[in-house]
Amino acid sequence: ILFITSWELNAQVALPTFQGAQYASFALYSFSSHTFTNCGATGRTGPTLANCKSSYDTVWEGDTDFFNVQTQGIQEWTVPSTGTYRIEAYGAQGGGSSGGLGARMRGDFDLSEGDVIKIVVGQQGGTAGNSNTTSGGGGSFVIKSPYNSNNSILVIAGGGGGSPGSSDYQSGGYDNGQTGTSGSRGYGTWTYSNGGTSGNGGSSSDRAAAGGGFLADGADNGQSASYGTGGDAFVNGAKGGEDLYDLQGGGVDGGFGGGGSGMVSGYRGSGGGGGYSGGGTGSQQSNNSNHQGGGGGSYNSGSNTSNSSGARSNHGQVIITKQ
Repeated sequence: ILFITSWELNAQVALPTFQGAQYASFALYSFSSHTFTNCGATGRTGPTLANCKSSYDTVWEGDTDFFNVQTQGIQEWTVPSTGTYRIEAYGAQGGGSSGGLGARMRGDFDLSEGDVIKIVVGQQGGTAGNSNTTSGGGGSFVIKSPYNSNNSILVIAGGGGGSPGSSDYQSGGYDNGQTGTSGSRGYGTWTYSNGGTSGNGGSSSDRAAAGGGFLADGADNGQSASYGTGGDAFVNGAKGGEDLYDLQGGGVDGGFGGGGSGMVSGYRGSGGGGGYSGGGTGSQQSNNSNHQGGGGGSYNSGSNTSNSSGARSNHGQVIITKQ
């Protein structure tokens, strides 16, 4: 009988050493890049889970542990593996023939496996039937837990303000989604209002409602809250503002992502864009197109950032790529 001591065993047999740095964990699912969209939804409410499942062609959108929509429009994506991800968000365009363009915000972020990221893709603002009233476009939001403070923000791209005219009435691109954190003022030959700051919604003028921010809703229609609402803040669900005025053809709802509504009466008004801070509004004292909403503000907490104002037409989008 051969007896081998524990010392001899350890000396003669090379046992593996499991060091965390040498053994990568398995990913929850395979992922390289994905573009999150409005999934065919338009108007003030975002897509349902069914909308997104029919729009995306991935192996993971069918598993609610990895992708879900529990509050309509807010897409919940589970990070598949720990690492660095590049996130590029585009806000939506405002309503009208020359509505303000959405901002583009890009950065790199270190995310952990199992993190649930909430994503709002802004939807384009609308145009009322008379064509001289428009609403704001929605901002696009990419937010981590706990989803309700500046420390939660990965990136937000502001939406454009509504603009029914065939030309830009303000120099400097005030109707575009902004790269700074503040929402932009609106424009109107009758009156206008200022954008919000510090994550708040914008203020409103007659016949129009402001864009919502990250933390606070946009101001309701400046003539009467019973005529239309401002865009909802991200923390309140990010719906676009609602047109409530039924006379003289009514008005138009804001785009999902906090866009402000516009109203049709003897006067006209255009809503502000949604974003980190909401855009202001513009009003005109007759049936013409000389008014614009202001663009929403943006926010980027990433590294290797690249930001640009007025970069996106149509609906917004969010692109996430594993680095």
